[in-house]
Amino acid sequence: MKDVNYVTIKEGDTDLIVPPYQDGKGPKGVGNGVFFNPAMELNRDISVSFLRGWSAGGKRILDGMSASGARGVRIADETEAEEVVMLDLSKEAVELIKKNIENTDVEAKVKQESIESHMLNNRYKYDYVDIDPFGTPIPFYPLAARFVSRGGVVAVTATDTAVLCGTYKQKCVRRYSSVPKNNWCCHELGLRILIGYCVREAARYGRGAVPLLSYYDGHHFRTYLEINESAADADKALAQLNKYDFSRYSWEEGNEAGPLWAGSLFDANLISRLEPVGTLDEELIDTWISESSLPPFFYDTNVLSSFLVKSPPRLKKIIKALQRAGRPTSQTHFSPTGFKTEADSKTVVDVFKGL
Repeated sequence: MKDVNYVTIKEGDTDLIVPPYQDGKGPKGVGNGVFFNPAMELNRDISVSFLRGWSAGGKRILDGMSASGARGVRIADETEAEEVVMLDLSKEAVELIKKNIENTDVEAKVKQESIESHMLNNRYKYDYVDIDPFGTPIPFYPLAARFVSRGGVVAVTATDTAVLCGTYKQKCVRRYSSVPKNNWCCHELGLRILIGYCVREAARYGRGAVPLLSYYDGHHFRTYLEINESAADADKALAQLNKYDFSRYSWEEGNEAGPLWAGSLFDANLISRLEPVGTLDEELIDTWISESSLPPFFYDTNVLSSFLVKSPPRLKKIIKALQRAGRPTSQTHFSPTGFKTEADSKTVVDVFKGL
């Protein structure tokens, strides 16, 4: 490994040695045989905050697809994890991870091994398993859900957003056994389809998967799933899967989407314990908290404006008007022009017209 080809950056409280890259959003290519995506900094910041809030002390952590080691090294450096193990199939990646471990002076291990073989040989060892692939997590999730420790967490990233959001409908049906819909709610739909798949897959092994924190950001979906071990847990989770007909919105005759996760995307107690880390700020945490108790899916001011042929009022004005009408309402992280509410579509339209 040639040191001259690598650069040092700071993420959170950790100095990292990574391949050179150009700023910008979206996935990056492989540098020096090692993948590093600077656009996933928020993703990694949230991992650190989640593990602190979830209480990573005494927890055994597996970073199943480590690449440069940025996530695993940060977890070892910035949380109280008991053990951190990082995996990658690339020899170059393993060498860089070792260098990052040495440079950061943290206690962590790295192995040149696939997550599939490692989970098979280390059943129920890990309390937290992180799956962050390029594309779909489907090839890697089942064994993690099957063999994470009882009550443990599997964190799943999906970057095949075009599939989950309905641009490639049949591919989503084949891959996730669910019908997407490419409308204004497609990002929440895609996330809920991903969670629905994860719930069904865990249930095959008599395990119940429940999301503790789930979100969409730019080019990826992310969910942290608690895996509980009983047929009753599996049945309880499966009972929260449903199809969704967008005809409830008076301006769209909907065909059904799903099946998908219809329960909450967040565990309110856990997200209330989250603290800002790096690019994860209080505003985003507060938005998650405020929308956590509201029903699935949201209204969009631009869609309403187009349907009613009316200039949209300011989002905050709509939210306050619905709240005054006694309908809990909140902004949503899925869209800067979206809001979640317990109000039905008729109430929303009436309030919108009156502003």
